[in-house]
Order: sequence, then C-alpha cells, then structure tokens
Amino acid sequence: MDNDSIKQNLERIRLEHGLSQKEMAKAIGVVRNTYRNIEKGSTHLISDTLMKVAEWAGITPEELVLGYEPSEDGSAKLKDAREEFNRRTKELTDGYEARLEALRKENSLLRDAVKDKDDYIRSLKSIIAVLEKRQEE
Repeated sequence: MDNDSIKQNLERIRLEHGLSQKEMAKAIGVVRNTYRNIEKGSTHLISDTLMKVAEWAGITPEELVLGYEPSEDGSAKLKDAREEFNRRTKELTDGYEARLEALRKENSLLRDAVKDKDDYIRSLKSIIAVLEKRQEE
C-alpha cells in the first residue's frame, strides 16, 4: 500500500465511473484542486508516519490500516469460488436449455396430436352428415 498505487487506483476508479475530477471532488466533498492534487500525487493520503509505524511494528501498512493482514490465500479462495460459481452456473444453464428444448419438442408433438385430433373430428362429422343425409332419403 503506497500513495502511488492509491493515486493510480483513484484515477482508474474515477474513469470507470465516467467522472471528471470536478465531479469526483464533488462526490467526496472536496474542491477540485484538492482532488487533483491527490490524484496527481502531490497530496498524500497515506503519510510516511503510517509506513514508519508499520515498519517499526514489523507489520505491513495494510495490517496497520485494516487490523488484519490480507492474505494471498483469500484471493485464491475467491478465485476458486468464482470458478465453481461459473461452472455451476454453466451446468445449470445447460440443463435448463436442454430441458427447454425437450419441452419445445414435446409441445410440437402435442400441437401435431391436437391437429390430428381436429382432423379426425372433422372427418367423423363429415361421415355423420353423410349418414344423416342418407337416413333422410
């Protein structure tokens, strides 16, 4: 953790949100010039004192600020969880798409069966009409 990485992150985040320096300054409640100095690096958000205290205590600046040491293992676990989530999402999506396709086919077969039934009923009605006409004669 250092001021250089913070200023780069600030600029990246500001640009990701599509904000100008003036808009960002307003969003965080400082004047544009103050924000510009932070992003430019002439105003430090982390003082050298913090670094000296962390060094004296034998801990990282992150641990001093956060109260714990961020672990590389946490990132690996997050990556694993993300991969598992993506794998499971794909598995579910593929399953739903396969089921949807099966239902579409079944729907098509049912439509054909209804059409066949309607044709059969029309045929029977025609036969009944012919038989009724013969009976009248």
